[in-house]
Amino acid sequence: MPIHLHPTSRRQFLKQTLAVGAAAVLPRPLLTFAADTEIDPHTVALLADTHVGSSTEATRGKMNMAANFVRVAKELAALDVRPAFAVIGGDCALSAGLPAEYRTLAALLPAITRLRIPLHLVMGNHDDRKAFYRVLKAHRPAKPLVTGKHAAIVEAERANFFLLDSLDVVNKTPGRLGEEQLAWLAKALDARTEKPAIVMSHHQPELPLPKPGEKIRKGNGVQDTAALMKLLTPRRHVKAYLNGHRHRWGRTTHEGIHVIDIPATAYAFGKTTPTGWTVARLLPGGIALRLQSSDGKHKDHDRKIELKWRS
Repeated sequence: MPIHLHPTSRRQFLKQTLAVGAAAVLPRPLLTFAADTEIDPHTVALLADTHVGSSTEATRGKMNMAANFVRVAKELAALDVRPAFAVIGGDCALSAGLPAEYRTLAALLPAITRLRIPLHLVMGNHDDRKAFYRVLKAHRPAKPLVTGKHAAIVEAERANFFLLDSLDVVNKTPGRLGEEQLAWLAKALDARTEKPAIVMSHHQPELPLPKPGEKIRKGNGVQDTAALMKLLTPRRHVKAYLNGHRHRWGRTTHEGIHVIDIPATAYAFGKTTPTGWTVARLLPGGIALRLQSSDGKHKDHDRKIELKWRS
């Protein structure tokens, strides 16, 4: 079983979320998931950009975000094995991290947590830490790993996950990790070299890096990408970087590090871009990814992609 730093008390979390009306939102069958489903310590559920609105009726285009969230929970419940944990990779809220948005999210989260799947939430540019902690009290660490940031480490059997906070300014698109968080990450990585390291934030690194003499591109991703990659590249046990933000399914590499875009659960930016979530299975020398598209019709739906770790 993975070790979660900082952990959330399941009893405390369920008490809190049920108090804000989860039972009124969730379909009855989801409240009684089979308790004997085997846990696979190597399987992880990856979500991103849930964009939950101030009510369960909130929509963007033709997408109902709450309905998409519950659909993912149903698909999780239908897996042959129970994932060791799940991550929502930022932009949990729809607009500016409003308390009403987090109250809706709190009512939806038991669709996953009642499956007895530990759940970690990452901060994105549409989130607000203060409102998030005010509503989702169980997710507020007693002692933050990084001051002013919502960072966490999940130590699984075949890899360690380092969940970073790239929220810079609420409701402003670009992200930033900051010197303090990067310094903490360097120490945390150096203290855990025995297993592959997978780093995740909401924002994508701005790649490729500019060549000498070229002007730095600002973009809408991690604004301190150069410092981030200077930190990650020489640490050979860093194997992958996961991010949301771009509402797409894609991947690239940087110096052998796999950089993977996790699709949005809420809605897509393009007509051919899938929405949904990703099943990740850690392998002895890499990772296998399977896109679970919302409608099951995308060309990449349920197609397994195996990526090998750099040496």
